[in-house]
Amino acid sequence: MDYSKRVDMISAYSVPISYRPPETLPALAKCTDYPNTNSLQYRLSEAVPLADKQLHPFLDLATVNGVGNVIVAGNTYTNRLWEGGFCGWDKVEELGSEEKVIFSKHCEAIVTALCYTKDDALFLLGNDRGSIELWSTGNAVRGTGLYPVDNRYEHIGAVTALDIFRGTDRMVISGSMDGCIKLWDYSEGDLHSSRTLQQAHVGAVTAVATDHSQDSLAVSCSHDRSALLWDFRETKPAIALYERHDAAFTTIRWCDEVNWNRLVALGDAAGQVHFIDTRQPNVLLESVSCFDRKVHKISFHRNYFAVLGNTPEVKFFDDKSKQIHVETSATNYVRDIIWENPKDGDEKASPSLACTLIGWDSYVKRVSVDTVAAVAE
Repeated sequence: MDYSKRVDMISAYSVPISYRPPETLPALAKCTDYPNTNSLQYRLSEAVPLADKQLHPFLDLATVNGVGNVIVAGNTYTNRLWEGGFCGWDKVEELGSEEKVIFSKHCEAIVTALCYTKDDALFLLGNDRGSIELWSTGNAVRGTGLYPVDNRYEHIGAVTALDIFRGTDRMVISGSMDGCIKLWDYSEGDLHSSRTLQQAHVGAVTAVATDHSQDSLAVSCSHDRSALLWDFRETKPAIALYERHDAAFTTIRWCDEVNWNRLVALGDAAGQVHFIDTRQPNVLLESVSCFDRKVHKISFHRNYFAVLGNTPEVKFFDDKSKQIHVETSATNYVRDIIWENPKDGDEKASPSLACTLIGWDSYVKRVSVDTVAAVAE
C-alpha cells in the first residue's frame, strides 16, 4: 500500500481557512455567500426570557395544600436549554391567571417532583439535577411571598418521585433515576436526610407513595418491573410487593382505608392499572386496561379514580372499575389533576365530580363529571 497517496481525513473535513461567515445577525441577513447558516443564526440569536408570573408551556405538576392554595410547575423541552419554573395561586379557580399569581420562580433545571408538606406554608420541589428544595410561602411575620428554606444535592440522578408521610413525624420520601430512595426530615426548620437506601431498585424509581394511616410504611415502583413495600421500622425494610411484571411500572398510589381498603394501585408502561393488597403480595387482584401507551398518573378521589397516560385522554372510573367518563378536550399530554371538594363538606351531597386538569401546550381545563348519569348508562 502506498501511504503517500492516503487522504488526511482531519485536513479534508476541517473548516477551511477561507471560511469566514458574518459574525453578526445584521451582516448575516445581507450575506448571500453563506446560504446554509441556520445553525449560525440560531447561535447568534439571543433567547427570549420568560416574563415574570408566566409559566413554561409544558405544565407537568400541580399540588394543593389544606387551605386550597395551589402551585403548578411547568417546563420547556423545545428551547436550547431545558428549564422549568412554578407559580402559586390562592385558589384553584384562579389557576392560569397571571394577574392572580402570588409568587413565581424560574428555575435553571427541569422541575420533576412537587408536593406540599403537612405545613400549609411549606412545599418541596425536586429537579433533574438531583436537588430537593424546601420553600416557604410566608408567615405572619414576613407576609405572603416565596422564601428559600433549604436545598440539598444528595441524589446522584434526577429526582423522579416525592411524597410526604401524613402522621405525626415530618418526614419525606424521595426516589431518583439511579434507583436510590432517601428519607428526609424537615421538622427542625431545615432539610436533612435521615436514611439512604442506595440501589433500592435496579432501575430508575418511577414513583413512591406513603400509607395514609401509618408513618413508617411506603411503596415504590421502578423501571426494573418491580414494586416494593417499605417498613422503615425494620433493619431490612424492603418486601417485594410485586416482582417480574411483564412491563415496567410507571406510577403507584396507596389508597385510603375508608373508600379503598388501603389497596395499592400500580400503573405500567403497557397502559394498564393493577390493584394489589399489601397483605397478599405478588397477586394482582384486578387489572384495568386504560390506554395503549404508558400510564403516567393515577389519582383517587372518594370512590372514584382518574387515569392519565401519555395521551390527551383522561379516563374516570368508579369503585367497580367501570369507566364513567373520558375527557378528550386536550390536544397534547395531560399530566396532572386537581380534585375539588364539595363546599358544604358533605361528600355525598354532590352527584358530580369536579376537577381541574393541566397538561402540555399550557392546557388548563375544569371538568365536571355527572356520576349519577354515568352510572345509569
